[in-house]
Amino acid sequence: MEHFLTESQNARIVEVLSCDPQVPVSERIRIRQDARMPLAPKEVRIGMLAMNILPADLLQMNRQYGHQPSVPYVPGHEGVAVVLETGSEITDLHEGDRVLPIGVFGVWADELVVQRRSLIAVPSNSDVLQQAMLAANPATAWVLLKHQADIQPGQWVVQNAANSAVGQCTRQLAAHLNINLINIVRRPEAVASDESGHWLVDDGKEPDSLKAEVQKITRGETVVLGLDAIGGVASQALAASLSPQGRLVLYGLLSGAPSSISAHDLVFRNIQVHGFWLANWFSDPENKQKAKTVYPALIEIAAQNKLRMNVEKIYELSDIHEAIVHSAQGGKQGKVLLKGMYFDE
Repeated sequence: MEHFLTESQNARIVEVLSCDPQVPVSERIRIRQDARMPLAPKEVRIGMLAMNILPADLLQMNRQYGHQPSVPYVPGHEGVAVVLETGSEITDLHEGDRVLPIGVFGVWADELVVQRRSLIAVPSNSDVLQQAMLAANPATAWVLLKHQADIQPGQWVVQNAANSAVGQCTRQLAAHLNINLINIVRRPEAVASDESGHWLVDDGKEPDSLKAEVQKITRGETVVLGLDAIGGVASQALAASLSPQGRLVLYGLLSGAPSSISAHDLVFRNIQVHGFWLANWFSDPENKQKAKTVYPALIEIAAQNKLRMNVEKIYELSDIHEAIVHSAQGGKQGKVLLKGMYFDE
């Protein structure tokens, strides 16, 4: 792999010009080129290999996310890169090393310059596409299972949207941690045919019905944690399926509706309801030591081939408009990724 672009190959960068959802994607997102800038002593120039298109990226483009940058901006929260050049004070990274940019916004580009502290080294012989998807969804699933409740091996957790990217990660990580998991989906065809485990098909409209199905599977054992990616009436169904003093964590709003929780569950069964956003969790000083363990654990699990996500299609960075339209479609069987100029097939 040649590690520097020539003068005629200035790095491509995706730029969002407008977040008005009424404007066609082709008119509000463009590719521009930037010349290479010199490095500061503690900076690293990286070449992006592959980048993930996250729901957060699409929400930002439509002014629907928790953090909304001013336009124009470079999107992208997640990807994997190769080190191209290091600043004069950096001795622990070298050209050709593979790295994850963590907490770096604006990774949809062929090249970018980041601070050394924002990079985590990863094995160069592992699946580059899996590494491109490691920073967000697997980290969300890991923190939900490890740091939202005191879950012991053999205890029960229930999740909805089990066929989502986070749901897929949660299934694999729960198996790794020996946690019993009940997976809820809304359609029979959403049940993963290549996996065993406990699956329920439920539309979320009858909380008592879901509760009865969960109790049948667990045989009355304690259900300590519910993971809610949907909100709306699905929250009430999930809360009802938990045991007294159980914890419901709302981490997504796929329904777009306010979460509904029964007062009976809150008052008499003492169900605890908490919101979760990975960015907030990492930025909380109380989680500083826990946060340091998240990515080393995930990198090790991924290296053991115990954590894999489906990929539906990979697009060239220059095909960004088509890639975004594809990513926003329902019924996908995997993630839509972008590849940069340094992607080595």
